[in-house]
Amino acid sequence: DSTVSATGLSNNSSWGGILKDLIWQLPLLAFLIWFCFDYLVSGFWIMIMVVAVYLQILAIWRPIATKLMTYSGKWRKRVLSILDNLVFWVSPAILLIMVSPKWDGWGFAFTLGVLWYLFLFIRQSSDYFYRNDLKIERIKWRLRRFYYRTILQIPFVGKRQTPFKALSGISLDIGTGMYGLLGPNGAGKSTLMRIISGIFEQSYGKIWINGIDTQEKREELQGLIGYLPQAFGSYENMSAWNYLDYQAILKGITNLQVREERLKYVLGAVNMLDRRNEKIGSFSGGMKQRIGIAEILLHLPRILVVDEPTAGLDPRERIRFRNLLVELSRERIVLFSTHIIEDIASSCNQLAVIDKGEVKYQGSPLEMVDLAEGLIWEYLISTEEFSHVSDEQVIVNHVKEGEKIRVRCISQKKPYESALRVEPVLEDAYLCLLKNIKAEVYD
Repeated sequence: DSTVSATGLSNNSSWGGILKDLIWQLPLLAFLIWFCFDYLVSGFWIMIMVVAVYLQILAIWRPIATKLMTYSGKWRKRVLSILDNLVFWVSPAILLIMVSPKWDGWGFAFTLGVLWYLFLFIRQSSDYFYRNDLKIERIKWRLRRFYYRTILQIPFVGKRQTPFKALSGISLDIGTGMYGLLGPNGAGKSTLMRIISGIFEQSYGKIWINGIDTQEKREELQGLIGYLPQAFGSYENMSAWNYLDYQAILKGITNLQVREERLKYVLGAVNMLDRRNEKIGSFSGGMKQRIGIAEILLHLPRILVVDEPTAGLDPRERIRFRNLLVELSRERIVLFSTHIIEDIASSCNQLAVIDKGEVKYQGSPLEMVDLAEGLIWEYLISTEEFSHVSDEQVIVNHVKEGEKIRVRCISQKKPYESALRVEPVLEDAYLCLLKNIKAEVYD
């Protein structure tokens, strides 16, 4: 059996990592304090080193504070936040008071303090702007707009390039069979599949195939993976047989007899052997996707990575293609991404829901449905009342029935007097995950 594991595609620190860093960070801080306050004489170098001491204090404190906040309650988080602000804002003043006797008078220490705090204030304002994704045009106060517009023009301190993180903390273990990746457009599904296929290289974390690190043995493992992107090119004036024969030669299958046997096998596997002499340009969308599968089967991969294969196909073609993937998954891993919930529900025994680069759920579709238990309601409402439906509920669908509208919605509380709880389906659970709606405990 084949297995694929993707672990920790992010830069999350653990307590073990923090303690390992403290082994060298604390002695370095002690050395910097001694070097700055006892050894140095030059005012310029004292100024440089006092800033270095401050940065080292932050480098030690910030990871510890972040980790403590992860496991803390509301009040502890508030206390830690206050303590973090004290370390950030008060440390420069304490350090300057301690080092000022080495300078002639308080004038230089005061000037340095003003510049230091101005730098910190601008930096914090810039952080707040980018962290909350503010838009200058939408800020109401003119003075505040002017302030942000000014600081965002200052290089390095105020202006910055916001890094885009496509995936964060993805950890999956995928075994033989159909494994679905479900998520909205732009969630990070294609990025993950390209990392597994070796097209992209991850910034952090590891990908293992049968326990082998793909970064160390990429060339050896490449032959195990077949990747079908959402849009792939083919020569539409060639027949299916000639096109696949050409691709087989490019893949190094030069023996004529072996090549013919391989072409018969792959065309038979995708139920296209009887159409082998027809031009690809005459095929429907689903048939072209099958030729794409046949192409990646040429080197007999153990892992098929298929990105949005049913997008744009009509319902009948979609069902045929899903059934083909299920057949192929009996002997190999098929990693199948889509944003169409029906495709996952009818073909995958395991799935992961990805949204904004994070895994919201992984497990079986049946267990995922249970997440929406007690949250799904249906009721009839007049057309006039429908326009005033409460924002506390998420409308799954609504259908007009005579003079009224039947509403199916997600809500933690009873949304309407005549509303009745109904059994959830996979689509309901998917919306609950994306909207982060969880069931409350009822007496």
